[in-house]
Order: sequence, then structure tokens, then C-alpha cells
Amino acid sequence: MTSPPLRVGIISAAWGAKAHLPAWRSLDGIEVTAICTSRPETAAKAAKDFKVARAFHDFRAMATDPEIDIVDCGTRPPLRFAMVMAALSAGKHVYNGIPFAKDLADARAMHAAWRSAGTVAVVDAFMQAVPAMVQMKAMIEAGWLGEVFGADIAFEVPLFSAGQTNVPGYVWFADPANGASAGRNLGSHMLHLLVHFFGRVAAVTADQSLALKEWPLDGETILPEVPDRASLLLRHASGLPTRLEANWCKIGGDGFRFSVWGAKGRIEARAPVFPMAHDTRLFGTRDAALGSGAMEMIAIEPAYLAVPGCHAVADRPETGLLALASIFATMRDAIGGSGAAAPDFRQALHVQEVVEAAVLASDERRWVDLR
Repeated sequence: MTSPPLRVGIISAAWGAKAHLPAWRSLDGIEVTAICTSRPETAAKAAKDFKVARAFHDFRAMATDPEIDIVDCGTRPPLRFAMVMAALSAGKHVYNGIPFAKDLADARAMHAAWRSAGTVAVVDAFMQAVPAMVQMKAMIEAGWLGEVFGADIAFEVPLFSAGQTNVPGYVWFADPANGASAGRNLGSHMLHLLVHFFGRVAAVTADQSLALKEWPLDGETILPEVPDRASLLLRHASGLPTRLEANWCKIGGDGFRFSVWGAKGRIEARAPVFPMAHDTRLFGTRDAALGSGAMEMIAIEPAYLAVPGCHAVADRPETGLLALASIFATMRDAIGGSGAAAPDFRQALHVQEVVEAAVLASDERRWVDLR
């Protein structure tokens, strides 16, 4: 007997509908049945535009609706907190964005609510599900590098510059009340990847600062109050050292790079901006002589370009389509009793702890140990 589909309600007609909706719809066993915005008229329009059956303008009503199984929480961290808590309180499965929370207190409260609810809850750290990254981790675990000695990860892009704001929908990044900064936003995504590859972080030191003091936007001037660059040195519980660089105002920035090296060579994932299935490439070199260590492209194997029960196509350019669908698939399968969903709220809380420790380390100019 075939189980009925899991019913998803999405909060957000922006990122949630444009990026998450296609990924949910690419999965067998999933039906997106509802969408929620803050006003009746925008909710009705979103439901019509995106061909969703039901419209909500109160996330609490969506959270308590018995005909919804999974609540996908969009919007910025301070708004998402109440959404996540309402959904978990109602016994729903939850998908939460990145950054996980505006501060550590909210992060701990959501983690505790998830543990109490006993439901499936994951976060939007889908870098770890990008096919190139999945293959990269498998190659490392199979010994391609031999003993691993360290890793560098960087995300450096001109989201904002003195000449233009390239992402006008993200000017909320300027306000510390939103729990934003280069380290919290870009950094959280990269920290999830580092923790996924190498395990928990034991200690961190950091330097974070604000370089670009004004962002132009439609004749106005945005005055950011948060660091736009963050440099972190990390020591994982295993003893492995890693380094992270986040910068959202770097003109000519190289985009995303994740490099791991060991006794036998080096392997690196690269993407022009945010790593996605269609544009993230792998490169590597093995035991090269001095001056001859050119990185050569490594093909992504077909096995990493497909997800069971998913019809998303890896080379389509929609934002995060296959990687998002892969994370959603772990939710679907875990709810059905198969496997574990990831990255879950346990990993999200740890990343938030590292983010907050990095702020303290930068302010006090010292290493900070994590419990």
C-alpha cells in the first residue's frame, strides 16, 4: 500500500517559493499544499502565481493546521524564530533557513524545542549536498589525500560595493538586529560544510571588521552596522586545523573555494558565487614535484548527480535545485523511518556556537574554547 504524500507548507513567497518550491516539487512522496505571507492579499496572489492550493497569512494557523506535515520557514532569522517554535510546538517537521538564529539564546531554544517535539528538523545549509562536495567527501574518506593535514574555505563576493548593491533583496544584512554579518551569513554556510567534513570545532580565533561603510540603493544610502569580512582559524576536536574567510564586499572576489590537502595531494571545490550543482567543479593534484602541481579537473561521477525519488536535474541553473532537493529528500526519508535527516538542528546549534565564539574571539583578541 502506497503511503500518502507528505504535505508541505512554505512560509515566504520570495526565497521560499522561488528556490524551495521547485525542489520540493521535484520529489516523489511530497505535495506542496500551502503558502504563507504576512497579508491576505499577498498570500492569495502567491498561491495563484505558484499554483498552490491554500493560502495563509498567519504562520500560526499554518503551523497548527492538521493537513500540513512539514513547515518550511523562510524570511530572516528574527522572524523565523517564532515560526519555527510554533511549528515545533504543533508537532510539525521543520525546515529552517541560514543563519539558524539571530543569537545563541534563540538557537538553544529552537534546539530544545526540536528535542522535545521529537520531529525531523533540518537547516538550509545545502552546500554539503552539492554533488561536487558529496564526491569530494567520499574521495577524502576513501584515502585519495592520504592523511588529511588541513583545509581552507573562502566565500568572497561583491554582494555590495561602493558603486552598486548587487543583491537589493538582502539589504537586511546591514542591520545587526537581524543576526547578520559576513561571518554569520556566508560563514554559517561554510562552517556547516567544515563540520560536516571534519567534525565538531573545539576552538576558534577570529578577526572581523566592517570595511565598506555605505551601500548605494536606488538613490538611497544604506549604512551597514555589521562586519562585512571575517577571518577564522579553527581547531576541530580531532586536532585538524582549518581556516575560513568570508567577505561580501570584495570586488573581483574569486567566489567560493574549498581546498583540502593531505599527505598525497590536494583537492579543491570551486564555484563562481554560491556553490550549486550545475556550476561547482572539482580539481585535484597528487604528490606533484616542486613547480609542477597544476590542479586538474576531476569529473563528477554520475552516481553523485542523482537523488533517489527525485526528478531534479543537476545541470539546471535554478538556485540550489538538486542540492536543496537532496536535503529535502533526507527529511522525507527520515520521516518515513529511513535514514537520518541532515544537516539537523544539532549541527545547526553547534555552528551557531562557533559563530558566537568567533565574535567573542574577535572582540577579545584571543582563542575561545567551545564546550
